[in-house]
Amino acid sequence: MWLDPKEMSEWAYRYCKDVKDIPERRELITTSKWAYNYCKEIGDIPEIRKYITGSYWAYCYCRDVKDRHEVRKYIKEGECG
Repeated sequence: MWLDPKEMSEWAYRYCKDVKDIPERRELITTSKWAYNYCKEIGDIPEIRKYITGSYWAYCYCRDVKDRHEVRKYIKEGECG
């Protein structure tokens, strides 16, 4: 049984955070929420940052990690903050 992308992203994030941050697991983090958590808590790297495309998570990234145009462009006016 395969996990859906949200479950797989969470599992991969938790593995990288709690066990070992390795590229084979890191590449499974493909949803905004878990990509944001990775960038905030493990490391802000472009290969993960590119998955932060949801308005709320883009807002959180710009607020909590770094205000980058490549992420800020996903924030929809009136949705966040």
